[in-house]
Amino acid sequence: MRKIPWIIAVLVFFYLFRLVAIAWLQLAPDESYYWQWSKHLDWSYFDHPPMVAYIMALFTGLAWDHEFFVRVGGLLCSLLTIIVLYQTCRRLSPDDPAIAWKVILIANVTLLFSAGCLIQTPDTPLLLFWALAVYCGVALITDPSPRWWYLWGVALGLGLLSKYTMILIVPCQFAFLLFSRNDRHWLFRKEPWLALLLGAVIFSPVIFWNWQHDWISFAFQLRHGFEPADRLAFGKLMEYLGGQAGIVTPLLFLVFLYYSITAYGLYRRRQAAEYLYLLLLSWPIILFFAYSSMRGGVSQPNWPAPAYVAGLLLMGLVYGRYYRRKRAHRIFMSVAVGLALVVNVAIHIHLVRPYLPVPPQIDTTQQFHGWRELGRQINRHVAQNPHPAGYFLLAERYSTAAGALFYTGKPYVAINFSEPGRYLFLGKLDNLKGKNAVILLRHVNEQNLEYYRSYFREVAVIGEHRAIFRGEVIDEYSVYIVLGKEYRGNWRSFR
Repeated sequence: MRKIPWIIAVLVFFYLFRLVAIAWLQLAPDESYYWQWSKHLDWSYFDHPPMVAYIMALFTGLAWDHEFFVRVGGLLCSLLTIIVLYQTCRRLSPDDPAIAWKVILIANVTLLFSAGCLIQTPDTPLLLFWALAVYCGVALITDPSPRWWYLWGVALGLGLLSKYTMILIVPCQFAFLLFSRNDRHWLFRKEPWLALLLGAVIFSPVIFWNWQHDWISFAFQLRHGFEPADRLAFGKLMEYLGGQAGIVTPLLFLVFLYYSITAYGLYRRRQAAEYLYLLLLSWPIILFFAYSSMRGGVSQPNWPAPAYVAGLLLMGLVYGRYYRRKRAHRIFMSVAVGLALVVNVAIHIHLVRPYLPVPPQIDTTQQFHGWRELGRQINRHVAQNPHPAGYFLLAERYSTAAGALFYTGKPYVAINFSEPGRYLFLGKLDNLKGKNAVILLRHVNEQNLEYYRSYFREVAVIGEHRAIFRGEVIDEYSVYIVLGKEYRGNWRSFR
């Protein structure tokens, strides 16, 4: 109990810092892309369901298009996730509030949850609704009232509107019902099945949108996650596990492994359903994406993020009930949390003012730099080359087009000709005919220019944007600025 004021002070520091950071940092390319969605609201999108766009639209609509308002909804979602985690832990251990405070401290010092506070992505609302569903699952164990199933169904539907990964909670939840002797009776009652139906109804606009567009989003995600790649399976698995250790921090990941084994033993000996529940709501997701990695598909470190909602609860419960009074465990946990805290603070500062000795070319924070300069350059070139029909933006990558769009501050259309499916939300683009375009190309050669000459009366290189980060030119985000005169209107969109 004596540590609670210290934990509160750390949490207050983090959230005050994050309030400043979300206004200070330029948008990451993917954030700009989701912001572009928010200017054209739809039932769903090529990459993901619409929740992230709705959240951005709400807060930028209440204010204006500034980095702070693009991100503040994500910060609030992350704060609500922490509150739900706290309440879930109190349900699991009502007589010991110190466990709950420890859990939310650990959550805030992991890179996984910190990133969700600073960068607005579909994972941010996903974690909130996953945490709410886990809360309902725990409530069903401690207070088996049927009403929790309906809230679980709402959380499922809202989670599916955030990211398709939410579907994984269904087999995990029902596997618990199947294996838990005291909870198996729910399989023969109407409430779980009505909850599934409720979730499906909430998710139905996304299903309808996909049906209208040849299931394009579902097909993209299945290919993205399971398409084999020419890489060694073992190497991919090691890369995946390293990513998990990185986002949770290595020592805390070891704690999670060890305490998971302990939790399984406790369940076997005592038939304590909460341990089985937390294991089944964490490890199947981690193993699912490990399998995806081994078979050669793409697997990003953040994909199994929802697993750590139950994982953190499991760590806190096992430590608080069985290991807190053991000196070796107290020391190891203190070192693990302390190291994670130091790393987290260092990375927070590095985001705002880069200083860590990481080569600029591989420093992932490079993505937050150079976009304002690009926007100013584009506006300057447009002013120098006025055209009565107006302009639109073209780029080789959707994220570059979106980043340029945000930082010009103009109501342009911004697209990538090679990925028409991404721009279903723009509708028909017949009104672009006759306009000039600012084309952003990473490389300029005759083949590239010839490709765009087929769409414009004339194409000419008019400038170059060199993305400078920590004194070095970053090739990843440097582009040539090309003027395309009088678009012929001959690009075929997806429609």
